Amino acid sequence: MLDQRLKLGTFFGIGVYVHWTFALLVAYAAFSVSEGGLAKMAFHVAFLLLVFLCVTLHEYGHALTARRFGIPTLDITLLPIGGVARLRNMPRIAWQELLVAVAGPAVNVVIATVLITIIAIVHPVAMSMFTMADVDQATETHLETLLDEPSLIGMLVMLAGVNIALVIFNMIPAFPMDGGRVLRSLLAMKLDYRKATRIAATVGVICAVVMASTAFYFGHVVGMLIAAFVVYAGLSEARQVDVMESVRGLTVRDVMIHNPSSVSMDTPIWELIQRWSYETGTAMPVVGLDGFAISILPLPELVKALESGVRPETTAGQLAGQLASQLSDSGNPVLNCDEKLSDVLMSAGRGRRQFAVADLRGILVGMLDLDSARVRSQLARMSPDAAEVGFHADPITEKGSPDAEWLGETRIS
Repeated sequence: MLDQRLKLGTFFGIGVYVHWTFALLVAYAAFSVSEGGLAKMAFHVAFLLLVFLCVTLHEYGHALTARRFGIPTLDITLLPIGGVARLRNMPRIAWQELLVAVAGPAVNVVIATVLITIIAIVHPVAMSMFTMADVDQATETHLETLLDEPSLIGMLVMLAGVNIALVIFNMIPAFPMDGGRVLRSLLAMKLDYRKATRIAATVGVICAVVMASTAFYFGHVVGMLIAAFVVYAGLSEARQVDVMESVRGLTVRDVMIHNPSSVSMDTPIWELIQRWSYETGTAMPVVGLDGFAISILPLPELVKALESGVRPETTAGQLAGQLASQLSDSGNPVLNCDEKLSDVLMSAGRGRRQFAVADLRGILVGMLDLDSARVRSQLARMSPDAAEVGFHADPITEKGSPDAEWLGETRIS
């Protein structure tokens, strides 16, 4: 239930979703002014929806700028605490990440500018709210009424104020918020990408602690939730960058288990049980005729199948096929040995941990175990042959290398 979303539509090739908890925010907005009557309730709900329209445009600023650098956006989701655009990855080139990060707040700057221009033309007196000019008592009373009672000018003034606040808030250097990404990109121009991420994440945690303390002092629950989200998301992305950097430049061949034990697709379950009592691994590749790689069969799945009452004559191929259909979103069970390891880590999902590995002919040559892949990647880099196969930690240039982008799903708010 926590992951349920409603699709609002697809715009510019990007799906926009709203989380079910957004309905609670709408209900709260209406209930908080229920004493003012239906007109005031409708006004506040309409204002809330316009605010989130601005948030959506903010996310499209990130998404469309990232697209200019060849990075697709998976989707945009609206939450009670804001919006999240899931980019396929962030650019590894620092100035590109800088542009993607500032594109969202730049959209809010444009919106605020347009709204303030309209206000200046239609209701010049209301401009004093943005210029901080001194006003007499009568004008001050008029402005307070303007914001308190439903009116078009009042709506425009509040919407302009919200966009200004969004710019200021998003530019706080709390990684992975926009300001934190700006900080990371600036640091990455001089420092190693991994170190730049760690520094930005640390600064983000400090900012989040200050934010949470301030929110607690004023009793602002949403502020505390945002601070908690910043800490969680920032540390999670820092860990993800650490993992992806550790395997950058490596292929599946570099970290796979060579020549693993395999099982024929015709092997019945009852024979497989006996066979596995002599095996040390937790998964076995399934092969067809002439050693053609078919799939992978993890030991826990065999146990699960037995507990569910699978027929003893069921073959390893049938069981592996059932598992493959269940984990269709967790990547292909058979990998090419020359695939980038970073690509595999990005697309593997959470359901599959082992993969059969085949050569260009489709013949089984190894098995990839994600649980030990990172340690194996460290061993691969320590190998005396590492220099010969081109393992290196070269600095990223504008043109970049074949792996000049960090491949991993990135959320940007």
